[in-house]
Amino acid sequence: MLRYDEADLTAYVTEHCSGVALALQETTDQAAGIAALRRAVRAVGRIPHPDDPECPLPSWCTVLVEDAVPVFRLDLKDESEYAEQVVRIILDELDAAGIDGRLEPKRPPQPPFDYDAQADIFSGTATGLPELDARGLPPHFPAHFPVPQNATLVLAQQARDGTWQHAAWRRSRRPFTEYLEQLRAFGCDLGSVAAAEVADYVDKTCMVRYSLRRGGGGGSVSLYHDWREHGQPPSNWYVNVVWHTDIEMPPPLPEKTSPPTDAAGRGLDQATARELVPAFAGPENTTSCETLLALNVASLAVTAVHCALPARCHHDQTFPLWQHRQLAPLLRGLDADQMTVIRHVCLTAVSNWMYHRMARLPRLSLAREDAGYLYAPDVRHGVAATLQPEQTLETETLHALQTAAITLDPLIQDLRTTIADPLTQILSQLSGHEDGRPLGELVHGPDVTLSERITEAEHAGILQRSTSDVSGAPTLVRLTRAGTHQVKLAMRQRAGRLLRTFEDVSPEQLTEACDAYWHIASNRPTL
Repeated sequence: MLRYDEADLTAYVTEHCSGVALALQETTDQAAGIAALRRAVRAVGRIPHPDDPECPLPSWCTVLVEDAVPVFRLDLKDESEYAEQVVRIILDELDAAGIDGRLEPKRPPQPPFDYDAQADIFSGTATGLPELDARGLPPHFPAHFPVPQNATLVLAQQARDGTWQHAAWRRSRRPFTEYLEQLRAFGCDLGSVAAAEVADYVDKTCMVRYSLRRGGGGGSVSLYHDWREHGQPPSNWYVNVVWHTDIEMPPPLPEKTSPPTDAAGRGLDQATARELVPAFAGPENTTSCETLLALNVASLAVTAVHCALPARCHHDQTFPLWQHRQLAPLLRGLDADQMTVIRHVCLTAVSNWMYHRMARLPRLSLAREDAGYLYAPDVRHGVAATLQPEQTLETETLHALQTAAITLDPLIQDLRTTIADPLTQILSQLSGHEDGRPLGELVHGPDVTLSERITEAEHAGILQRSTSDVSGAPTLVRLTRAGTHQVKLAMRQRAGRLLRTFEDVSPEQLTEACDAYWHIASNRPTL
């Protein structure tokens, strides 16, 4: 006689309709049982799909022998309302064939940990470990490996190819910040990892990850909290450790990569910008060009300070105040009116780029104060509960500065690259001299590469050299008609982009913002 609990079977199929596994246990005639289950497979396959009657209801239905036990496997495509009908079909076929034994769900064994899906950050690349070693750890973890304090093991996995194992712990009271010191005390060298590795997790979980190396093994450690929207405080914190064994681990990168300190990481200095911009942009666009270059330098200063900050959860209610305290010194010496102008000029430029479709950006909410200056309501409301009014203005100013720098980066980088190009500098210097200029004033020293580029430009018909018959007279270089047209065309195109960028910004506001950007850059600390 067949033993079963029909209500339990129906509830199981309803809950697991996309992955049903029913095992026929302890039957005395396994061949007859398999035959009956196969008849049930054909009967279930004749149930039409509710959305397409021409197609069968299940996407997959078969009978397999697993561990010497017949198992009815089924995928109902989430159509759980058919669970009772499917169970009745299977039972009718088994009863009609007189099959004995016991029909029950085939449930996987309970894992040796309290599974938490939030810790399953490598889903699809690893499978759960059915058992742990005597320490309660994955067996490939080295001897005496440190276990986080006051934490619950919520995941233990192994890579499908067996090259690494993974363990994760959870606790609710506080982050696992002290665990890094435990790893160092164990002898692990910690290093940085590529930002792309955790990019998908940073916004919602504030994940940080470090590489690990000890002896011939190593891996990584990730610290984060449960998935949260902005403004929602975390309730659980996690630490995940991945450990590779018997592989040649590369030396770890420095644990904290210092921000660049060379010229590329600081942008043009004010003196260089004021020397090169007029010839490059023309007198009518000098202030606009210099403002963009100053914006870039100020943004690099903010980025340098921000990159040097320790990792901190931005879902924490104290985060806006903490971040403000770290970045506000960059605004030292600026008054409220100057910061308001900075914010207004930055947001106006961003708004102009969106209006003229010069950049594709997520929707940006902007509003005007009574005095007509732009601000971002989302930013203001996001920090208003934590910061004082003057702190709010400082935060708004820095946010607007970084938003503008990111948005206008294509134009800024074009300006920086073009201005820094020696041949472009020469073309710009020649544009105002129809009779040409001495070559020695344009090329200083034995710059072979630049001389070759001048020769190439001459062959291309852009430049022309002329040598005087007078002994000792310098060689003159001038623009040809084609070269003059090329320079003027580039300047007109650049002027158009600059004009659209700073529409509705007065010359006085532009000058004030430019000076303020240089001031922010001068406040950049030596890190």
